[in-house]
Amino acid sequence: MTFPAIILAGGKSQRMGEDKSLIEIEGKQMILHIIENLKIAGCNDILIQTKQNRGELKSILSDLDVMWNYDDSGEGDVLNAVLSALIFAESKNWHAVQLMPVDTPFISKELIKGLSNLLVGNLDVVLPSSNSKINTKFNSLEPLMACLKVESSIKIIQKKINNKDNSLSKIFSEMNCLIVDEKVWTTWGVSEKSFKNINYPKDRE
Repeated sequence: MTFPAIILAGGKSQRMGEDKSLIEIEGKQMILHIIENLKIAGCNDILIQTKQNRGELKSILSDLDVMWNYDDSGEGDVLNAVLSALIFAESKNWHAVQLMPVDTPFISKELIKGLSNLLVGNLDVVLPSSNSKINTKFNSLEPLMACLKVESSIKIIQKKINNKDNSLSKIFSEMNCLIVDEKVWTTWGVSEKSFKNINYPKDRE
């Protein structure tokens, strides 16, 4: 079972120097890779969470059956963007959603399916953890790839949003959360490449 998906595509891509969602990877815009992989995994409803005035992006996706939601949060304000998307999801009566950043074109359909299959019972969030070489508490967590329940996530984000330490990793890990590390996702046939972010021009090589 998979859920509707939210693609977070609102950043200005300052490190890249151009709109990351439109960058071509293997002859195709990055956001098209992500939509394709989400669809293959079974995410039939897809929401693009972005800013206004994204005419080129809308033009590229004009033939695709996707939904749009806009927020006016500042650059780097991921929490408000996620909250805006979740409120939209609640208006559509979506029980749970799969988050996805726009800069992960190699996301594996097996990872998406695996996360959604684990979101059962009292769990609010299934949170993947990549194989990070830096040993800190939250560094390897991938909150923008979380599979989560909509209503409970809205409530906790609204409660925590004005806190000084309000990172998504911290918020999600304090909920009824299952962290899925490489010991689990490798059994699904998922590789570390699935977590690769395209942030700089050199990352395309």
